[in-house]
Amino acid sequence: MKGKGPVVHLDRTRKAKMIEAFLIDGLGHEVAGLRILDIGCGNGQISKYFSGRNEVCCVDLSDRRSDKECCSFFSVKDEHLPFEDDSFDVVISHHVIEHVDNQLAHLAEIKRVLKPDGLAYVACPNGGSPLMAGHVGNDQVPTLSGILQLLGDQGFQIEECYTRLLKHPRKYHCETAVGRFLPTFFLKSMRRWYPGHCFLLRR
Repeated sequence: MKGKGPVVHLDRTRKAKMIEAFLIDGLGHEVAGLRILDIGCGNGQISKYFSGRNEVCCVDLSDRRSDKECCSFFSVKDEHLPFEDDSFDVVISHHVIEHVDNQLAHLAEIKRVLKPDGLAYVACPNGGSPLMAGHVGNDQVPTLSGILQLLGDQGFQIEECYTRLLKHPRKYHCETAVGRFLPTFFLKSMRRWYPGHCFLLRR
């Protein structure tokens, strides 16, 4: 895993609440009592948020967490994850895939460590959007067709979530509210220009 291009540093606690709302949709219940893996944990805010009611493991190139006691950290050098098959109920990869050298390997590892009935959340910026501020110059950022191809190649069951976020911004802790005034069919027709992609995935 290597950084490629500048990244905007946002409040990841708010992002954690957004991810939690999507996971509740997919799981059908609260995110509690689960074993969760946070890939590319960065400052550790997402890991810490989920660690209150779950067993959380997190990985990154180096440990940059402000709170090093909330969960277990594992250092990684590439896309390989140091865990056994079928290890996690939930795997989170939030804005990581655009920073790895081998994106197929990254997704294959997510699928490998995910339990058969588990749920993965994968998000990244949209390389086809004119709104991808903060990621200019990163040639690893996938377009909509690119990320769908990658996910399909791994055989995931794919549930697209960004339309939901635009339509119901308050539920998903989104600051941009313009989408709630637009019909869903119109939003879906604009997917290739969304600023980002996010998906719930099942094996």
